[in-house]
Amino acid sequence: MGSRIKLDKEVFVLVTGANSGLGLSICYRLIDEFLGSRPDPYRLTIIFTTRSTRKGSETLSRLKQHLNAAHRQASGIERVTFESETVDLVDLVSVRALSCRLVKKLPKLDAIVLNAGIGGWTGLNWPQAIWRILTDLVHEVSWPSYKVGPVGAVTGKQTSLAEEPRLGMVFSANVFGHYMLTHNVVPLLQVSGQPNGPGRIIWVSSLETALDYFDPEDIQGLRSETAYETSKTLTDILALTAGLPSTAPWVKSFLCTSDFSSSSSVISTMETKKEGNSPGRNTAKPNIYVTHPGVCGTSILPLSLPLYYCMIFSLWLARMLGSPWHVLSSYMGACAPAWLALSYQRIIDNAEAPYVQHGGRNTKWGSSCDRLGRVRPASSEVDGWGYGGVVGRPVVEEDRIRRRKRGMTDLTAEKKERFEELGRRCWREMEELRKEWDRILDEAETNEPTTDKQ
Repeated sequence: MGSRIKLDKEVFVLVTGANSGLGLSICYRLIDEFLGSRPDPYRLTIIFTTRSTRKGSETLSRLKQHLNAAHRQASGIERVTFESETVDLVDLVSVRALSCRLVKKLPKLDAIVLNAGIGGWTGLNWPQAIWRILTDLVHEVSWPSYKVGPVGAVTGKQTSLAEEPRLGMVFSANVFGHYMLTHNVVPLLQVSGQPNGPGRIIWVSSLETALDYFDPEDIQGLRSETAYETSKTLTDILALTAGLPSTAPWVKSFLCTSDFSSSSSVISTMETKKEGNSPGRNTAKPNIYVTHPGVCGTSILPLSLPLYYCMIFSLWLARMLGSPWHVLSSYMGACAPAWLALSYQRIIDNAEAPYVQHGGRNTKWGSSCDRLGRVRPASSEVDGWGYGGVVGRPVVEEDRIRRRKRGMTDLTAEKKERFEELGRRCWREMEELRKEWDRILDEAETNEPTTDKQ
Protein backbone atom coordinates (compact mmCIF):
# COMPACT_ATOMS: atom_id res chain seq x y z
CA MET A 1 0.00 0.00 0.00
CA GLY A 2 2.81 2.40 0.87
CA SER A 3 4.45 2.04 -2.54
CA ARG A 4 1.11 2.61 -4.26
CA ILE A 5 0.51 5.84 -2.31
CA LYS A 6 4.02 7.00 -3.17
CA LEU A 7 3.44 6.26 -6.86
CA ASP A 8 0.25 8.32 -6.78
CA LYS A 9 2.39 11.33 -5.89
CA GLU A 10 4.60 10.84 -8.95
CA VAL A 11 3.95 11.96 -12.52
CA PHE A 12 5.74 10.30 -15.44
CA VAL A 13 5.68 12.02 -18.85
CA LEU A 14 7.36 10.76 -22.03
CA VAL A 15 8.26 13.39 -24.66
CA THR A 16 9.60 12.34 -28.07
CA GLY A 17 11.90 14.50 -30.17
CA ALA A 18 13.20 16.58 -27.28
CA ASN A 19 16.67 17.59 -28.45
CA SER A 20 15.60 21.00 -29.77
CA GLY A 21 12.70 23.23 -30.76
CA LEU A 22 9.22 22.38 -29.59
CA GLY A 23 10.17 19.09 -27.90
CA LEU A 24 12.81 20.71 -25.71
CA SER A 25 10.43 23.57 -24.92
CA ILE A 26 7.71 21.12 -23.91
CA CYS A 27 10.15 19.67 -21.38
CA TYR A 28 11.01 23.18 -20.11
CA ARG A 29 7.35 24.02 -19.76
CA LEU A 30 6.56 20.74 -17.99
CA ILE A 31 9.23 21.59 -15.41
CA ASP A 32 7.98 25.14 -14.86
CA GLU A 33 4.28 24.37 -14.73
CA PHE A 34 4.69 21.30 -12.56
CA LEU A 35 6.78 23.10 -9.95
CA GLY A 36 4.46 26.09 -10.14
CA SER A 37 1.29 24.10 -9.54
CA ARG A 38 2.16 20.92 -7.63
CA PRO A 39 3.39 21.17 -4.03
CA ASP A 40 5.83 18.90 -2.29
CA PRO A 41 5.70 15.81 -2.08
CA TYR A 42 4.66 15.52 -5.76
CA ARG A 43 7.44 14.44 -8.12
CA LEU A 44 7.86 14.68 -11.89
CA THR A 45 9.88 12.35 -14.10
CA ILE A 46 10.41 13.45 -17.70
CA ILE A 47 11.49 10.68 -20.03
CA PHE A 48 12.71 12.33 -23.22
CA THR A 49 13.87 10.80 -26.47
CA THR A 50 16.48 11.89 -28.98
CA ARG A 51 17.99 10.10 -31.97
CA SER A 52 21.48 9.62 -30.52
CA THR A 53 23.31 9.30 -27.23
CA ARG A 54 25.21 12.52 -27.95
CA LYS A 55 22.01 14.49 -28.49
CA GLY A 56 20.56 12.87 -25.36
CA SER A 57 23.50 14.06 -23.27
CA GLU A 58 23.24 17.58 -24.68
CA THR A 59 19.50 17.68 -23.98
CA LEU A 60 19.99 16.41 -20.44
CA SER A 61 22.53 19.15 -19.81
CA ARG A 62 20.13 21.82 -21.12
CA LEU A 63 17.26 20.53 -18.99
CA LYS A 64 19.39 20.52 -15.86
CA GLN A 65 20.61 24.04 -16.61
CA HIS A 66 17.03 25.23 -17.03
CA LEU A 67 15.93 23.54 -13.81
CA ASN A 68 18.81 25.00 -11.82
CA ALA A 69 18.42 28.50 -13.28
CA ALA A 70 14.64 28.79 -13.07
CA HIS A 71 14.09 26.92 -9.82
CA ARG A 72 16.99 27.56 -7.48
CA GLN A 73 15.40 26.12 -4.35
CA ALA A 74 16.75 22.69 -3.55
CA SER A 75 13.27 21.32 -2.89
CA GLY A 76 12.19 22.18 -6.43
CA ILE A 77 15.30 20.78 -8.04
CA GLU A 78 14.93 17.52 -6.16
CA ARG A 79 11.33 17.06 -7.29
CA VAL A 80 12.15 16.76 -10.99
CA THR A 81 14.20 13.97 -12.55
CA PHE A 82 15.10 13.16 -16.14
CA GLU A 83 15.50 9.92 -18.07
CA SER A 84 17.21 10.00 -21.46
CA GLU A 85 16.27 7.47 -24.16
CA THR A 86 17.23 7.09 -27.80
CA VAL A 87 14.93 6.11 -30.64
CA ASP A 88 14.71 6.58 -34.38
CA LEU A 89 11.02 6.63 -35.27
CA VAL A 90 11.66 5.66 -38.88
CA ASP A 91 13.38 2.48 -37.60
CA LEU A 92 10.72 0.13 -36.23
CA VAL A 93 13.33 -2.13 -34.66
CA SER A 94 14.53 0.88 -32.68
CA VAL A 95 10.92 1.67 -31.71
CA ARG A 96 10.39 -1.87 -30.45
CA ALA A 97 13.64 -1.80 -28.47
CA LEU A 98 12.62 1.45 -26.76
CA SER A 99 9.21 -0.05 -25.97
CA CYS A 100 10.83 -3.01 -24.21
CA ARG A 101 13.09 -0.76 -22.15
CA LEU A 102 10.24 1.49 -21.06
CA VAL A 103 7.87 -1.32 -20.13
CA LYS A 104 10.66 -2.99 -18.19
CA LYS A 105 11.89 -0.03 -16.15
CA LEU A 106 8.94 2.34 -15.66
CA PRO A 107 6.18 1.76 -13.08
CA LYS A 108 3.65 3.77 -15.14
CA LEU A 109 3.19 6.54 -17.71
CA ASP A 110 0.78 9.38 -17.06
CA ALA A 111 1.21 10.97 -20.48
CA ILE A 112 3.05 10.37 -23.72
CA VAL A 113 3.59 13.49 -25.84
CA LEU A 114 4.06 12.40 -29.45
CA ASN A 115 6.03 15.39 -30.65
CA ALA A 116 8.95 14.13 -32.78
CA GLY A 117 8.65 14.57 -36.50
CA ILE A 118 10.12 15.85 -39.73
CA GLY A 119 8.85 18.25 -42.36
CA GLY A 120 10.40 16.42 -45.28
CA TRP A 121 10.59 19.62 -47.30
CA THR A 122 13.43 20.32 -49.70
CA GLY A 123 12.98 24.08 -49.78
CA LEU A 124 10.61 26.92 -50.56
CA ASN A 125 9.23 28.30 -53.78
CA TRP A 126 10.76 31.70 -53.08
CA PRO A 127 9.03 33.84 -55.76
CA GLN A 128 5.68 32.43 -54.67
CA ALA A 129 6.53 32.80 -50.95
CA ILE A 130 7.60 36.45 -51.28
CA TRP A 131 4.59 37.44 -53.37
CA ARG A 132 2.01 35.70 -51.22
CA ILE A 133 3.44 36.92 -47.90
CA LEU A 134 3.52 40.50 -49.20
CA THR A 135 -0.04 40.34 -50.52
CA ASP A 136 -1.73 38.01 -48.00
CA LEU A 137 0.51 37.94 -44.93
CA VAL A 138 -1.69 36.56 -42.14
CA HIS A 139 -3.06 33.70 -44.21
CA GLU A 140 0.25 32.73 -45.81
CA VAL A 141 2.26 32.67 -42.58
CA SER A 142 -0.52 30.61 -40.96
CA TRP A 143 -1.28 28.18 -43.78
CA PRO A 144 1.69 28.45 -46.18
CA SER A 145 1.29 27.15 -49.71
CA TYR A 146 4.86 27.60 -50.95
CA LYS A 147 6.81 24.77 -49.31
CA VAL A 148 8.38 22.23 -51.65
CA GLY A 149 8.56 18.54 -50.80
CA PRO A 150 9.59 15.37 -52.62
CA VAL A 151 7.10 12.70 -53.67
CA GLY A 152 7.51 9.08 -52.60
CA ALA A 153 10.29 9.37 -49.98
CA VAL A 154 10.51 6.07 -48.10
CA THR A 155 12.44 4.72 -45.14
CA GLY A 156 15.37 2.38 -45.41
CA LYS A 157 14.88 -1.36 -45.08
CA GLN A 158 13.53 -2.24 -41.65
CA THR A 159 14.65 -5.88 -41.38
CA SER A 160 16.92 -8.44 -42.98
CA LEU A 161 13.95 -10.22 -44.59
CA ALA A 162 13.96 -10.47 -48.36
CA GLU A 163 10.63 -8.69 -48.77
CA GLU A 164 8.78 -6.10 -46.76
CA PRO A 165 6.27 -3.37 -47.65
CA ARG A 166 7.35 0.23 -48.20
CA LEU A 167 6.98 2.78 -45.44
CA GLY A 168 6.71 6.49 -46.17
CA MET A 169 9.52 8.46 -44.51
CA VAL A 170 7.39 11.35 -43.22
CA PHE A 171 4.50 9.02 -42.37
CA SER A 172 6.78 6.82 -40.28
CA ALA A 173 8.52 9.71 -38.50
CA ASN A 174 5.36 11.67 -37.75
CA VAL A 175 2.70 9.00 -37.32
CA PHE A 176 3.50 5.30 -37.61
CA GLY A 177 6.59 5.15 -35.39
CA HIS A 178 4.59 6.91 -32.68
CA TYR A 179 1.62 4.66 -33.31
CA MET A 180 3.71 1.52 -32.80
CA LEU A 181 5.43 2.96 -29.72
CA THR A 182 2.16 4.02 -28.11
CA HIS A 183 0.55 0.64 -28.62
CA ASN A 184 3.54 -1.00 -27.01
CA VAL A 185 3.48 1.19 -23.88
CA VAL A 186 -0.27 0.94 -23.30
CA PRO A 187 0.38 -1.25 -20.21
CA LEU A 188 2.12 1.72 -18.60
CA LEU A 189 -0.64 4.15 -19.56
CA GLN A 190 -3.33 1.83 -18.25
CA VAL A 191 -2.00 2.02 -14.68
CA SER A 192 -1.61 5.80 -14.63
CA GLY A 193 -4.35 6.62 -12.12
CA GLN A 194 -3.58 9.39 -9.65
CA PRO A 195 -2.82 12.25 -9.56
CA ASN A 196 -3.87 13.13 -13.13
CA GLY A 197 -6.46 10.49 -13.96
CA PRO A 198 -6.35 8.00 -16.88
CA GLY A 199 -3.17 7.92 -18.96
CA ARG A 200 -3.03 10.36 -21.87
CA ILE A 201 -1.89 9.89 -25.45
CA ILE A 202 -1.17 13.38 -26.79
CA TRP A 203 -0.60 13.76 -30.53
CA VAL A 204 1.20 16.96 -31.52
CA SER A 205 -0.36 18.03 -34.79
CA SER A 206 -0.21 21.28 -36.74
CA LEU A 207 -2.35 24.30 -37.58
CA GLU A 208 -1.79 23.45 -41.25
CA THR A 209 -4.03 20.38 -41.49
CA ALA A 210 -6.80 20.23 -44.11
CA LEU A 211 -8.81 17.49 -45.76
CA ASP A 212 -7.72 18.79 -49.16
CA TYR A 213 -4.27 17.41 -48.39
CA PHE A 214 -5.55 13.98 -47.42
CA ASP A 215 -6.25 11.02 -49.71
CA PRO A 216 -7.74 8.02 -47.84
CA GLU A 217 -6.34 5.78 -50.59
CA ASP A 218 -2.83 7.03 -49.75
CA ILE A 219 -2.67 7.54 -45.98
CA GLN A 220 1.14 7.35 -46.07
CA GLY A 221 1.29 10.28 -48.46
CA LEU A 222 3.57 8.43 -50.86
CA ARG A 223 1.89 10.02 -53.88
CA SER A 224 1.59 13.46 -52.33
CA GLU A 225 3.74 16.59 -52.55
CA THR A 226 2.44 17.53 -49.08
CA ALA A 227 3.49 14.49 -47.05
CA TYR A 228 3.88 16.56 -43.86
CA GLU A 229 0.41 18.07 -44.06
CA THR A 230 -0.99 14.63 -44.93
CA SER A 231 0.62 13.10 -41.85
CA LYS A 232 -0.68 15.82 -39.54
CA THR A 233 -4.18 15.60 -41.00
CA LEU A 234 -4.06 11.87 -40.32
CA THR A 235 -3.16 12.48 -36.66
CA ASP A 236 -6.17 14.81 -36.36
CA ILE A 237 -8.47 12.20 -37.86
CA LEU A 238 -7.18 9.42 -35.60
CA ALA A 239 -7.30 11.45 -32.38
CA LEU A 240 -10.62 13.17 -32.95
CA THR A 241 -12.52 10.03 -33.98
CA ALA A 242 -10.98 7.74 -31.35
CA GLY A 243 -14.10 7.90 -29.15
CA LEU A 244 -16.66 7.10 -31.85
CA PRO A 245 -18.64 3.84 -31.94
CA SER A 246 -17.65 3.40 -35.61
CA THR A 247 -13.94 3.27 -34.74
CA ALA A 248 -14.34 1.30 -31.50
CA PRO A 249 -13.20 -2.14 -32.78
CA TRP A 250 -9.87 -0.79 -34.04
CA VAL A 251 -9.27 1.62 -31.16
CA LYS A 252 -9.92 -1.25 -28.76
CA SER A 253 -7.38 -3.35 -30.66
CA PHE A 254 -4.85 -0.49 -30.56
CA LEU A 255 -5.27 -0.11 -26.79
CA CYS A 256 -5.26 -3.86 -26.15
CA THR A 257 -2.22 -5.47 -24.55
CA SER A 258 -3.00 -9.11 -25.29
CA ASP A 259 -1.55 -8.86 -28.83
CA PHE A 260 1.34 -6.63 -27.78
CA SER A 261 3.75 -8.78 -29.74
CA SER A 262 4.74 -12.39 -30.10
CA SER A 263 8.34 -11.36 -29.48
CA SER A 264 9.65 -13.39 -26.56
CA SER A 265 11.60 -10.44 -25.16
CA VAL A 266 8.53 -8.23 -25.15
CA ILE A 267 6.31 -10.92 -23.66
CA SER A 268 8.72 -11.44 -20.79
CA THR A 269 8.72 -7.74 -19.92
CA MET A 270 4.94 -7.65 -20.20
CA GLU A 271 4.49 -10.54 -17.81
CA THR A 272 6.93 -9.04 -15.33
CA LYS A 273 5.00 -5.77 -15.46
CA LYS A 274 1.68 -7.51 -14.85
CA GLU A 275 3.02 -9.44 -11.89
CA GLY A 276 4.60 -6.30 -10.43
CA ASN A 277 1.44 -4.18 -10.51
CA SER A 278 -0.03 -3.51 -7.12
CA PRO A 279 -3.37 -5.30 -6.67
CA GLY A 280 -4.79 -2.01 -5.44
CA ARG A 281 -4.16 -0.22 -8.75
CA ASN A 282 -6.92 -0.20 -11.32
CA THR A 283 -6.35 -0.16 -15.05
CA ALA A 284 -8.22 2.29 -17.26
CA LYS A 285 -8.35 3.00 -20.98
CA PRO A 286 -6.05 5.92 -21.84
CA ASN A 287 -7.55 9.13 -23.21
CA ILE A 288 -6.43 10.32 -26.64
CA TYR A 289 -5.92 14.03 -27.36
CA VAL A 290 -4.56 16.15 -30.18
CA THR A 291 -2.85 19.52 -29.89
CA HIS A 292 -0.78 21.96 -31.90
CA PRO A 293 1.77 24.66 -30.98
CA GLY A 294 0.28 27.47 -33.02
CA VAL A 295 2.85 29.09 -35.30
CA CYS A 296 6.32 29.44 -33.83
CA GLY A 297 9.91 29.55 -34.97
CA THR A 298 11.57 26.13 -34.92
CA SER A 299 14.23 24.30 -36.90
CA ILE A 300 11.76 22.00 -38.69
CA LEU A 301 12.21 24.25 -41.74
CA PRO A 302 15.95 25.06 -41.95
CA LEU A 303 16.62 28.72 -42.67
CA SER A 304 19.70 30.91 -42.55
CA LEU A 305 19.86 33.31 -39.60
CA PRO A 306 18.75 36.43 -41.57
CA LEU A 307 15.82 34.53 -43.07
CA TYR A 308 14.92 33.11 -39.65
CA TYR A 309 14.63 36.62 -38.19
CA CYS A 310 12.60 37.73 -41.20
CA MET A 311 10.26 34.84 -40.48
CA ILE A 312 9.95 35.81 -36.80
CA PHE A 313 9.16 39.40 -37.78
CA SER A 314 6.45 38.25 -40.20
CA LEU A 315 4.94 36.04 -37.46
CA TRP A 316 4.94 38.97 -35.03
CA LEU A 317 3.29 41.18 -37.63
CA ALA A 318 0.58 38.56 -38.20
CA ARG A 319 -0.06 38.55 -34.44
CA MET A 320 -0.37 42.35 -34.45
CA LEU A 321 -2.88 42.06 -37.31
CA GLY A 322 -5.12 39.83 -35.20
CA SER A 323 -3.96 36.25 -35.64
CA PRO A 324 -4.55 34.23 -32.43
CA TRP A 325 -2.04 31.53 -33.33
CA HIS A 326 1.29 33.32 -33.83
CA VAL A 327 2.95 32.59 -30.50
CA LEU A 328 6.44 33.11 -32.03
CA SER A 329 8.57 31.10 -29.56
CA SER A 330 8.57 27.34 -29.11
CA TYR A 331 8.28 27.82 -25.33
CA MET A 332 4.95 29.57 -25.84
CA GLY A 333 4.02 26.94 -28.41
CA ALA A 334 4.51 24.31 -25.72
CA CYS A 335 1.62 25.76 -23.69
CA ALA A 336 -1.18 23.50 -24.98
CA PRO A 337 0.84 20.22 -25.02
CA ALA A 338 2.05 20.82 -21.46
CA TRP A 339 -1.47 21.75 -20.33
CA LEU A 340 -2.85 18.49 -21.69
CA ALA A 341 -0.03 16.50 -20.09
CA LEU A 342 -0.23 17.96 -16.57
CA SER A 343 -3.77 19.22 -15.95
CA TYR A 344 -6.04 17.37 -13.60
CA GLN A 345 -8.60 15.39 -15.58
CA ARG A 346 -11.51 17.50 -14.31
CA ILE A 347 -9.92 20.65 -15.79
CA ILE A 348 -9.73 19.13 -19.28
CA ASP A 349 -13.21 17.65 -18.94
CA ASN A 350 -14.61 21.04 -17.92
CA ALA A 351 -12.92 22.71 -20.91
CA GLU A 352 -14.48 20.16 -23.28
CA ALA A 353 -17.88 20.07 -21.54
CA PRO A 354 -19.55 22.77 -23.75
CA TYR A 355 -18.76 20.73 -26.86
CA VAL A 356 -19.88 17.43 -25.35
CA GLN A 357 -23.13 18.99 -24.13
CA HIS A 358 -23.95 20.00 -27.71
CA GLY A 359 -23.29 16.63 -29.28
CA GLY A 360 -19.57 17.00 -29.84
CA ARG A 361 -16.63 14.92 -28.67
CA ASN A 362 -12.87 15.41 -28.78
CA THR A 363 -11.41 18.89 -29.24
CA LYS A 364 -8.15 19.94 -30.87
CA TRP A 365 -6.32 22.23 -28.44
CA GLY A 366 -3.79 24.77 -29.72
CA SER A 367 -1.44 27.28 -28.16
CA SER A 368 -3.01 30.70 -28.68
CA CYS A 369 -2.01 34.22 -27.64
CA ASP A 370 -3.20 37.81 -27.78
CA ARG A 371 -1.30 40.81 -29.15
CA LEU A 372 0.59 41.14 -25.86
CA GLY A 373 1.83 37.56 -26.10
CA ARG A 374 -0.28 36.17 -23.24
CA VAL A 375 -0.56 32.50 -24.14
CA ARG A 376 -3.17 29.90 -23.23
CA PRO A 377 -4.71 26.72 -24.69
CA ALA A 378 -7.64 27.32 -27.05
CA SER A 379 -9.97 25.18 -29.12
CA SER A 380 -8.90 24.97 -32.75
CA GLU A 381 -11.20 24.59 -35.75
CA VAL A 382 -10.62 21.42 -37.79
CA ASP A 383 -11.66 20.95 -41.39
CA GLY A 384 -14.53 18.43 -41.35
CA TRP A 385 -14.82 18.45 -37.54
CA GLY A 386 -15.34 22.11 -36.67
CA TYR A 387 -14.93 23.07 -33.04
CA GLY A 388 -15.15 19.95 -30.90
CA GLY A 389 -17.28 18.10 -33.45
CA VAL A 390 -20.33 20.31 -32.83
CA VAL A 391 -22.62 20.74 -35.84
CA GLY A 392 -23.66 24.30 -36.67
CA ARG A 393 -22.53 27.60 -35.23
CA PRO A 394 -19.69 27.41 -32.65
CA VAL A 395 -21.15 27.07 -29.16
CA VAL A 396 -18.32 28.82 -27.32
CA GLU A 397 -18.19 32.60 -27.65
CA GLU A 398 -14.40 32.71 -28.01
CA ASP A 399 -14.62 30.28 -30.93
CA ARG A 400 -17.19 32.49 -32.66
CA ILE A 401 -15.00 35.60 -32.53
CA ARG A 402 -11.62 33.91 -33.18
CA ARG A 403 -10.12 34.58 -36.61
CA ARG A 404 -10.74 31.63 -38.97
CA LYS A 405 -8.92 30.20 -41.90
CA ARG A 406 -10.25 31.66 -45.13
CA GLY A 407 -12.93 29.45 -46.64
CA MET A 408 -13.86 27.66 -43.42
CA THR A 409 -17.60 27.33 -42.82
CA ASP A 410 -19.68 26.04 -39.94
CA LEU A 411 -19.75 22.26 -39.60
CA THR A 412 -22.68 20.45 -41.21
CA ALA A 413 -24.01 17.01 -40.37
CA GLU A 414 -22.90 15.78 -43.79
CA LYS A 415 -19.31 17.01 -43.30
CA LYS A 416 -19.14 15.44 -39.86
CA GLU A 417 -20.44 12.14 -41.20
CA ARG A 418 -17.74 12.12 -43.89
CA PHE A 419 -15.08 12.89 -41.27
CA GLU A 420 -16.32 10.04 -39.08
CA GLU A 421 -16.17 7.68 -42.06
CA LEU A 422 -12.59 8.81 -42.70
CA GLY A 423 -11.83 8.00 -39.08
CA ARG A 424 -13.24 4.51 -39.42
CA ARG A 425 -11.21 3.83 -42.57
CA CYS A 426 -7.99 5.26 -41.13
CA TRP A 427 -8.22 3.41 -37.82
CA ARG A 428 -8.89 0.15 -39.63
CA GLU A 429 -5.95 0.64 -42.02
CA MET A 430 -3.58 1.74 -39.26
CA GLU A 431 -4.40 -1.32 -37.17
CA GLU A 432 -3.98 -3.62 -40.15
CA LEU A 433 -0.61 -2.02 -40.88
CA ARG A 434 0.49 -2.27 -37.25
CA LYS A 435 -0.34 -5.96 -37.07
CA GLU A 436 1.39 -6.61 -40.38
CA TRP A 437 4.57 -4.93 -39.17
CA ASP A 438 4.46 -6.68 -35.81
CA ARG A 439 4.39 -10.00 -37.69
CA ILE A 440 7.30 -8.88 -39.87
CA LEU A 441 9.37 -7.79 -36.88
CA ASP A 442 8.57 -11.03 -35.05
CA GLU A 443 9.65 -13.07 -38.06
CA ALA A 444 12.86 -11.05 -38.36
CA GLU A 445 13.64 -11.64 -34.67
CA THR A 446 12.98 -15.35 -35.05
CA ASN A 447 15.36 -15.53 -38.00
CA GLU A 448 18.18 -13.75 -36.21
CA PRO A 449 21.20 -15.95 -35.48
CA THR A 450 21.23 -17.09 -31.87
CA THR A 451 24.76 -15.76 -31.38
CA ASP A 452 23.59 -12.25 -32.16
CA LYS A 453 21.06 -12.13 -29.35
CA GLN A 454 21.95 -10.64 -26.00
